[in-house]
Amino acid sequence: MKRTKFVPALLVGLLAFGVYACGGGGGAGEEGDGGNGGDGEEQVVEIGYSGPLSGGAALYGENVLDGMRMAVEDLNEDGMEIDGQPATFEIASLDDRYLPNEAATNAQRLVQQDGVSAIFIPHSGGIFAAQGINTDRNPFLLGAYSSDPAILEQENPLTMMIPPRFDNYMEPFTELQMERFGDRLGLIPTESEYGQEWTDQISAEWESQGGEVLSNNGIDYSETTDYAGPVTQALSEDPDVMFIGGPSQPTALIVEEARNQGFEGGFILMDQSKIEEMEAFTSLENMEGSLGVAPLSEVEDPGAEAFVERYAEEITEDRPAVSEVAYNYQSVHILANAMALAGTSEDPEAIRENIEPALSEVEEEYQVANFPDGFTEEGHLAGEVLAVSLEDGEFVPVEVPQMQ
Repeated sequence: MKRTKFVPALLVGLLAFGVYACGGGGGAGEEGDGGNGGDGEEQVVEIGYSGPLSGGAALYGENVLDGMRMAVEDLNEDGMEIDGQPATFEIASLDDRYLPNEAATNAQRLVQQDGVSAIFIPHSGGIFAAQGINTDRNPFLLGAYSSDPAILEQENPLTMMIPPRFDNYMEPFTELQMERFGDRLGLIPTESEYGQEWTDQISAEWESQGGEVLSNNGIDYSETTDYAGPVTQALSEDPDVMFIGGPSQPTALIVEEARNQGFEGGFILMDQSKIEEMEAFTSLENMEGSLGVAPLSEVEDPGAEAFVERYAEEITEDRPAVSEVAYNYQSVHILANAMALAGTSEDPEAIRENIEPALSEVEEEYQVANFPDGFTEEGHLAGEVLAVSLEDGEFVPVEVPQMQ
């Protein structure tokens, strides 16, 4: 079995080109190569990843990949057997630049060339594209890191949707911000499929609660660098609340521009945007009145505090551990335990059937962010939903009902 290892000094260069591969040949075993069903020799289990590692969403993609890498480090340190064989886990990753067609192409390549049986994709466009091919001739389990509830509507039998559905947030976010700031909602969302779905749903909820939705000034968050124009257009309609969001960095720059132009209202942030990450690009004072997902510092899972500290030590102190790091971290642990229970790293159907029982197999120290309490028939890792409102510089918890 081919194994390619890169020394740390090379990783920076590879990431600059948006491609990182932590291993060669996949987990599919051939006779005598250490695959499943052998004589106890080590097997190498590749887990695939396709996501943005370049462009405006690169930081978001790196966060997901960092969480996966940290989990793989745990698994290899602890040791795990699958069908009686010691298993070594590795990540095979490719940059898709946030493009759905490239995500699908990458998925086919990862399955055919690297032999992976599970691929994590962190954007809805890529997930939908992958759902069109993952049950065909080369099936694979799809680790879907997007909160778009439409992912579950596809009735794809090989999907594991990871984060909370974003339709959880619509009613409480609308009620709170309308009460605090007023009933006129301005829109500057990201124009991805995920962004369009969020926009449609928050607009419908806002109107259902008696508010007025202003014009849509959506932009491509992965490509746009000058936000003055869309912000000026949105503010010309005198909104009380601004609905914005996509990757954290461009979202923060929109907040900065809006405050510079005199906006004093509140913000509703899509769940891809993280307040604690945005703080690196604009002040917390600028984000006053923002409503979004809870930082890990507000999470009470058993392993949360230690995970945040470890991230700072092993990955970087320059930016915080955010939920996409943590959710994908614990999801790789869930996946590996499902493989162990299934007795195979190669059969995606058998692995998916064991996701529910695998939840109770994950050690508490690896439960770091709203660890799921169930796996739905539709394929969702369902659990608690936490959000916060930034009020007077403090995070105020917001109760969010859980939708199934």
